[in-house]
Order: sequence, then C-alpha cells, then structure tokens
Amino acid sequence: MSDSANSYTVGGWCFYYYSDPAWGYNLPTRDGAQSVCLPRGTLAVGVTYKMLNKIATKISAAAPFAWVALSRNLSTPTLKDGWYWRTVLPTGGYATFPAIFSNIPWTPGDPDAYTGPYEDAGVMATNGMRDSRTALSNPPYGTTRLGVICQFAPLKWNYSQRGHGRMANSTYIVTQKIVKFKPECILMCHQSPFCTSLAFNPTNNDCQIYGVSPEDPKFSGAVTADSSYDWYIRDGMEY
Repeated sequence: MSDSANSYTVGGWCFYYYSDPAWGYNLPTRDGAQSVCLPRGTLAVGVTYKMLNKIATKISAAAPFAWVALSRNLSTPTLKDGWYWRTVLPTGGYATFPAIFSNIPWTPGDPDAYTGPYEDAGVMATNGMRDSRTALSNPPYGTTRLGVICQFAPLKWNYSQRGHGRMANSTYIVTQKIVKFKPECILMCHQSPFCTSLAFNPTNNDCQIYGVSPEDPKFSGAVTADSSYDWYIRDGMEY
C-alpha cells in the first residue's frame, strides 16, 4: 500500500487512520478501539519514534484524537513509569510489551495527568502522544470525535542479515526461545507487532527477537559484539 491522506507505510507495516461519524462523539473508548481494526489488523503499536511521529500528521481535524495501543500501570510511582503496549491480536488474546518512554514522541508537557489518573494514551493531530483516560467523557474533555490508528502487516517480508551481535539490555527482548531452525526464528519476529530485529545463533539455535533495532541510533549503544549471533533486521525500518 502506498502512502495516502489516511495511511502510510514504514518498515513494511501499513498504518491507517480511521474514524466513523456513526460513532458519534467521544467514542469509541480505548477498550472499544481494540476491536475496530480486527480481524486483519491491530490497534497500532508504533515501535519506533518515526512511526509514532508520522501518525500525528495523518489525523484529520474532524476527529483530532486517535487511539493507539498504549496503556499505563497506575501502580507505578511516576507518570513516566509503567507505560506498555497492549493490543488484541487477530488470532485472539493480547500481545504486550513494555514501552520505551524515550521512544515515544510526547506532546510537550505530557504525560501530565491533567485530569488524572491517566491509564491510556493516544495521538493528537500534529502534536504527538497525549495521556488520557480510557474513556474521553464530557466533562472533562468536552465534545469531540475520535479516531483509531490501525496497523497491518504484509503477507511477505524481507529480513536482511546485517552483521553480528545481540542486545545487551534484556528489556528490549520481546521473546527469547531455542528454536529448531532459523526460519522459525524469523517467523516469530514476523508474527509479532513489536519485533524490529532479531539475533539468531546458528550453533545452538537461540532466537532473540527485539523491540528495537541495532541500526536505530537511539539503541546502537546497547549492542554487544558477539560473532556467534547473526543480526536480521526488517527491511525498510525507519527510526
């Protein structure tokens, strides 16, 4: 799919902004938004800064706030803690992964819990991410139309082997597993909405899929040189 007024592609994923006037005002809730993109897509989990930043440029002024799959654990001590991605998969069940706070293009001043406590977040047109309640009720939010950002994966994807190493920070690991062979490792990455790269050890078949890429300048410092692991990175990633 090529870029359009409501969509764009990055790293192979297609992101689509959708709003339905039939929803009325202040709907759907964040929980309701989870089902809008099914059965072929998911509520968006833009895992790179550029993915999330570009989403804001696609949102219509007619529905200026759009849900993505970002939530927060309210038991964490500060507003910068406890953010995580949580999206319903087409196969059923939820996929979750801790969000990297510095990798989210927040609106200046957010998250601020202005009418808190805030347990979710969405994207405001031209501004970036804003924290919010699960339901944008009136009051305190006023009357507004809402949208959702859906994320779709292509049926085929290319994964280029580029160099050697692995991530030193275990919090970047989406899944780690001993697999039977390399294609199984690549399939694990392909089926995850969070995976941008993977490291595979052809000697012991250790597969580590990551929510960050060694080619992203923000995370290149977390790479450990290790010749026993081959890097594979989703072609077309943008950071």
